[in-house]
Amino acid sequence: MSSFHIKPILLILVLLLSMTGCGAPVFENNSDVMARQAMFDLMKAQEAYRAEHGKYTTELGQLKKYDLEYHTGIVYLEIPSAGKSEYRAISLPSESSTARVFVYDTGKGGFYEADEVEVANYVLGALNFIRGEKEKQRTNILFAAILLGTLAIMGLRFAFNYNGKENNGVLTSYFFSLLPLGWAVAALNHLNNDIVFSQKIMTFSIAAIIASIVCLFLTSLWMRNKKLLTIPAPVLGLAGCTLFISIVSAGVVIYTLYKYYPL
Repeated sequence: MSSFHIKPILLILVLLLSMTGCGAPVFENNSDVMARQAMFDLMKAQEAYRAEHGKYTTELGQLKKYDLEYHTGIVYLEIPSAGKSEYRAISLPSESSTARVFVYDTGKGGFYEADEVEVANYVLGALNFIRGEKEKQRTNILFAAILLGTLAIMGLRFAFNYNGKENNGVLTSYFFSLLPLGWAVAALNHLNNDIVFSQKIMTFSIAAIIASIVCLFLTSLWMRNKKLLTIPAPVLGLAGCTLFISIVSAGVVIYTLYKYYPL
């Protein structure tokens, strides 16, 4: 692979694997976001209360005057213990579908998200169901990773066999078309009506649509500037695959966004 460098391809493969499995930092349930924000608000209120009274409190009602407001029907907030210089508080959705629990504990360094062992103490009846749903999602992610990996390996075979100045354009477009495909697969796996439409989701979605359009344009331009009869059939097939992937990726992202976040 003399004229087609391997390092950019490896970077793309890493990005693809991270896309299919990307979770909480990008795709977050609305109730989880509210629960985390409630904890942040409680932390500020506790500091204000301590500054005035010289201690922390276990009573949420005493923190209302310090702008602690949250939706009690969606978020469960509790302060199990508090003293002069330390306190422990937990926050989670009242009906959790993700088994995420947010904790503030001065004895453990402050704010953190509970691990699976600690979660079991707070998410009780629904925990087994949530674990089952997560297992299904992990299975979907595995199949998606296998699909993308297969496409990437196929591209590598073409890159080894047909690399050269005359084919580098379509090879580059093919590998870059896998990036928006990876985001499209991730969106299908994670997006639903309960997921917050964050700035990250908007940015990645717009980037995926633009990348698909660019790959469409570059591949079409490459085919236009070539005599189709002189192009090796496998390379022509790869170009067609790139066009198909780009159209499907853009279509899936647009459809998914319109389905869950209509204007």
